[in-house]
Amino acid sequence: MIFDDIKKFIFPSRCVVCDSILPYGHNLENEFLCDECRPKLEFIKEPTCKKCGAAVSNKEDTLCIRCEKEYRNGYDYGFGLLRYNDFVKESMHNIKYKGRKEYIDFYGKMIAKRYKEKFAEISADYLVPVPIHKKRLRERNYNQAAILAYSISNELMNYGIDIPVNEDIVYRKKDTKVLNKLDNVDRESELSNAFVSNDLSDIEKIIIVDDIYTTGATIDKLAKVLKTSGVRNVYFVTITIVDNL
Repeated sequence: MIFDDIKKFIFPSRCVVCDSILPYGHNLENEFLCDECRPKLEFIKEPTCKKCGAAVSNKEDTLCIRCEKEYRNGYDYGFGLLRYNDFVKESMHNIKYKGRKEYIDFYGKMIAKRYKEKFAEISADYLVPVPIHKKRLRERNYNQAAILAYSISNELMNYGIDIPVNEDIVYRKKDTKVLNKLDNVDRESELSNAFVSNDLSDIEKIIIVDDIYTTGATIDKLAKVLKTSGVRNVYFVTITIVDNL
């Protein structure tokens, strides 16, 4: 414990939003937000889309505009922690491209705490992070979705919920382009045969874990592969979901 405190003093934490160094006390309390950035994180609250979990403007709306236009039939439903705004965008950028993987643990713990009842209700067999291609893994040195999955799993154990992480049941065999800049046809083509899996008929429920839900195409394609391989129900959880109000 003393060694951990000394290490935290030598290597202070940074705010997950603005990346500024936090005072020593913040570090001891595992608080990774500065006072200025705390209100910049917008938690997703009801009403939400019953399919993708995004915020909707009217509580009478069952689906968001995105899901009404492109109904995803691979996954059953999903949920996320934060609405996607410029501050969350910067935080996700720092995680992916500036090596701030320690920020992921903060988000994982927040997800587990906020949605522990939902995780218990689903009672999934595994948390499955969206796999990245080996080329991209070499470039980045880590898969942020995998780190997030382990963080969620570890924190859920504190609430008596045991959902292990499984990275071995599905693989990414195609290094896909950035999808949010493609139209629907090109996106579908790019994701074709991107994932491969073995027989999973002994698995009933899986929760896919990823950092950002933008169009939902990747998660939906992965869910379809899992279901085709035998999984009964597939859900997802992400740090942030892009609005489509």
